[in-house]
Amino acid sequence: MFSLRQLTRRVALTFVLPLTAGVAIAGFAPANTQALAQTEIGCLALNIYHEARGESLQGQKAVAAVTLNRVRDDHFPNSICAVVWQPYQFSWTHTQKTYFPTELDAWKQALSIAESSLDQKVVAEYENLLYYHSKRVRPEWSKHKRFVARVGSHLFYSI
Repeated sequence: MFSLRQLTRRVALTFVLPLTAGVAIAGFAPANTQALAQTEIGCLALNIYHEARGESLQGQKAVAAVTLNRVRDDHFPNSICAVVWQPYQFSWTHTQKTYFPTELDAWKQALSIAESSLDQKVVAEYENLLYYHSKRVRPEWSKHKRFVARVGSHLFYSI
């Protein structure tokens, strides 16, 4: 049995291979991507990476919190991967041809945030958040949720 920290390191070492000069990310293969997307920390890190890699640390933590809050909420699946891969919940899961991380620094940060988020279980300031969207769009569902905060370019809501 591995601790969360050991699992994180194994995932990172397995999927974030050493860089050589001029090579952004070496050795990633579709099979590795598939395996990564089936681990709880991998699913959470992928969601942080794709949904918020251009956001501040707080914005990335808020996205992680929404994912984890959904796991605890009875209206959503009870595992991180099931929440992330639930149809049409996170845009990157159905709009991208590949979900493989290509920006190493952003990927390392997403893994770090995923690890710390899982260690803390919940970030107190984000404990009520269940939904968010980019400020560039106004989804129909947002009219029926309670607006809580804007963090970076995302608007966050509770029920």
